Amino acid sequence: MAIPDFPFQDSEGPSFTHHRVIREYLMAYAKHFNLHPYIKLNTLVKRAEPETTRNGRTLWTVTYQSLETKVETTKTFDAVVLCNGHYSVGRVPHIPGIESFRGRRVHSHQYRVPETYAGKRVCILGASWSGIDIALEVSQYAAKVYLSHNLPEQFDSKMSSNVEQRPGVESVRGNMFTFRDGSTAEVDDFIFCTGYKFTYPFMSTKVEIRTDDDHVEPIYKHLVHIDYTNLFFMGLPALVIPFPCFHIQAQYVLAILENRVKLPSPQQMREEFEREKKSLLDQGIPLRHINKLKDRQWAYYDEMAAAANVPSLAPVIKKIMDHVFQMRDADFTTYKNYQYRIIDSENFSMSYCKPC
Repeated sequence: MAIPDFPFQDSEGPSFTHHRVIREYLMAYAKHFNLHPYIKLNTLVKRAEPETTRNGRTLWTVTYQSLETKVETTKTFDAVVLCNGHYSVGRVPHIPGIESFRGRRVHSHQYRVPETYAGKRVCILGASWSGIDIALEVSQYAAKVYLSHNLPEQFDSKMSSNVEQRPGVESVRGNMFTFRDGSTAEVDDFIFCTGYKFTYPFMSTKVEIRTDDDHVEPIYKHLVHIDYTNLFFMGLPALVIPFPCFHIQAQYVLAILENRVKLPSPQQMREEFEREKKSLLDQGIPLRHINKLKDRQWAYYDEMAAAANVPSLAPVIKKIMDHVFQMRDADFTTYKNYQYRIIDSENFSMSYCKPC
């Protein structure tokens, strides 16, 4: 899904497009809005430190280093928006005996091409989006794929016959994997599709950030740090339409910085945060899934947009995403092979396309 104020120019092929097209789209976005003068590429943020002035205002001292010249620079800013992404540091659970494994093991972040696994016996741990996608690709070349997961029951699989679902991995001894049901299998390659960690290594220790169990606290509205209200965490929600979500969040941040949105007191924000968390936990939603908005995202966008006095997303966006999930549930091997076109704010069309 495109950023609302900049539609995709490429109208050919399926809507689930190649990452190269996404990169080109973002570069075109930056060019269109003349953002390059405000971007420092090849630059590493080393530290972000809050400093309280005499009048109680918080400023941010940020130190960054050019990766080309190695020169460090320190500047002071009125606010900090964290857009460092959440898909670079993979979560790799400890499995007893994994150090004895003689094969190759990678996280999905390091996965590139399925041909690498030709003729191999591959275990893929995790059956969410990346786990299933990688299993579909690897199974075209591997001799055997064990899709290992802890879902309550096996899902209806339309994968090739060389894919076998197994419970989670209990232990490893050499190349022999033991699964939680006591079954075993010999494995040549191991791919962790086990998610990612939220990491902020540059942030001052003065700033409380808890990232236990894939949940970031204390954050108001999945965006604003409760104790430092000029510190913003972009893109925390998962199972959302990313670019439109970022767009709405950015509008809310801008409204705060322009004093068009007045935040509650830190105590009130913390109380609201704790109430919402308790409500979700009471509904049986694990802490690690609280940021997975999915059906809750639409009310979130409407609330944030209304507060910032900007348009929310058109109803057709929800209709398309609902349809995508329905198609995925029906057949996750083909749901990406379609092109969606928005007709108006309420309606869309869909047509089959060859996979990209």
